[in-house]
Amino acid sequence: MKALDWLDERTGYRALLDEALDEPVSGGARWAYVWGSALTLSFVVQAVTGVLLMTAYQPSATTAWSSVMYISHQMTWGWIIRGLHHFGAQAMVVLLVAHLGQTVIYGAYKKPREMNWFFGLALMGVTLGFALTGYLLPWDQKGYWATKVATNIAGTMPLIGQASQRLLIGG
Repeated sequence: MKALDWLDERTGYRALLDEALDEPVSGGARWAYVWGSALTLSFVVQAVTGVLLMTAYQPSATTAWSSVMYISHQMTWGWIIRGLHHFGAQAMVVLLVAHLGQTVIYGAYKKPREMNWFFGLALMGVTLGFALTGYLLPWDQKGYWATKVATNIAGTMPLIGQASQRLLIGG
């Protein structure tokens, strides 16, 4: 404990943690408030496993599939890292929907939290975009057809459909 006391004397990290984490919750803490924290944890899992996968993945049409096979079958702990990343991505989308639903049900998007709401919607768009583009990375039939279906759905939007479809497929 002395090392943490020494660190606190020099940085004041405990005061920062108290300020960030000791936020009073109206009505007290409940299980209904875990969705945001669970979503944050799943993001951390995605970031860590994504960086680890990035060390072995080769993003080209000729080498992507073989690099995924290398990660899954030859790289030390590669199968578990890829599995955590794969299922973590699915969990993140499910937790995102749960968190969004809870926010709407409790009205947590209302004044004075409108900017939090808009920032959250932007992050939701980024997350869903990563989920869509990450599906294509192994360059297999499942990824190809899933991406084809998603971009065709975007192409059916009135007025901006064709332009958004061209934007999504990169040209």
